Amino acid sequence: MLFLTARYTIGLVSLLISIPMFISLFEVSKVLWVKPDMKEEMDIVTGIGIIMIGWGVVLEERKSLRDIFGLGEAQNEQWQLAVDHVCHNYGVGQLCIGLMAEICIELIKIPNTIIYTGEVDDYLVAAGLICVGVGALLLVRHVLVMFFFLPRSIVAAH
Repeated sequence: MLFLTARYTIGLVSLLISIPMFISLFEVSKVLWVKPDMKEEMDIVTGIGIIMIGWGVVLEERKSLRDIFGLGEAQNEQWQLAVDHVCHNYGVGQLCIGLMAEICIELIKIPNTIIYTGEVDDYLVAAGLICVGVGALLLVRHVLVMFFFLPRSIVAAH
């Protein structure tokens, strides 16, 4: 479990998750306002949103996972707490942005008799796609922090 909670492993998984996010941006954006049926694109944004939410929860709860598996008293505990802090912050961001992407798509799925979205479906898919893009950029930044720029000030504060 130590390997799975290591900062480089987390950074690598974040990088791997960001790849389909960027591919989705390209694939969905090229058919926006062109294709009459956006079901497949809605499924793509929904799927990526769920991945964002799931990975956000995992990042957010890194400290809890370390505690559950008895890794809470490491020799370099100050460093681990700093990594926990950074993962928590990026995890919350990923979780919230993923939820916003999901909300955009779910608004379309609600029957028009409850919430009429008839003329704005493409705009809602685009908004969900923007959330995916922001989430992808956030993950790339998280990768850079995990690999290269873990702030020493955070380490010193813990």
